[in-house]
Amino acid sequence: MKLNELDTVCIVGLGLLGGSVGMAVNRALGRVRRVGYSHRAVTRRRAVELGTVDMVCADLADAVGRAQFVILAVPVGTFPDLMRQMAEYLPDHCIVTDVGSTKALPARWARKFLPARVEFLGSHPMAGSEQRGVEFARDDLFDGANCIVTPTARTSRATLRFVGDFWRTLGMRVSHLGPAEHDRVLARISHLPHVLATALVNCSDEQQIALCGKGFLDTTRIASGPPGVWRDILMTNTTNSAAAIGRLIKELTRLQKALHTGNEKAIMRMLETAQKKRNNLVAEKLKRRELPG
Repeated sequence: MKLNELDTVCIVGLGLLGGSVGMAVNRALGRVRRVGYSHRAVTRRRAVELGTVDMVCADLADAVGRAQFVILAVPVGTFPDLMRQMAEYLPDHCIVTDVGSTKALPARWARKFLPARVEFLGSHPMAGSEQRGVEFARDDLFDGANCIVTPTARTSRATLRFVGDFWRTLGMRVSHLGPAEHDRVLARISHLPHVLATALVNCSDEQQIALCGKGFLDTTRIASGPPGVWRDILMTNTTNSAAAIGRLIKELTRLQKALHTGNEKAIMRMLETAQKKRNNLVAEKLKRRELPG
């Protein structure tokens, strides 16, 4: 299937990401019919009021039954049950993707629970915030952001092209990583920062936190993310997340040792290295227009 042949997309889950996908599809692919699914009546009502979808279903079979493209925009831990429930109702040659933050286990679940007549290809749009709920959805959430698509040996070239074209049309930059490599990389650059923000908040009591400045708030912003979502992310990437924490502990131990020994040069070297690497990163992001100038 080519993108210009897409008639109906089904969005399973209508929170921040799912709702934003629906709005972005309406902006970029206005002719495409948007069908949503949510198990919560209040979310279904609000999603239609906000225009995130054209129609919303309370029954998963009804939602996916005529869709050419299905997007799972729900916590990763719910994937197995949803895949089992939708399997027999998915049309032949339907493409299924997701917006989850881990990829190896979802790819394995798709092989186990989805029929061979459909194709699953994972996606990870690197957009969002610590907020959740359809009321925070917006049509420009994906503009200029990165999306990692995670093909396997089973992925057809046509499906890889279709999914990539879909996210590009919504305004994203698309790159490819295998599911296992994705999970190794994201453990360092996405999952570990959330773990660190959580630890920073938890290592001080509320009276101490009340004295903080903007730096602490900026550094720990993502700790306000939904705990259930992050539990699923960590539990579906345990080995890589634990390894990333180990690498962080090693780095902190180096700094701790330098402090204990009064090694001013070592401390300065670590601070300068971090400053240079982050400045280079920001400069590259500005060059790619991934950050406001």
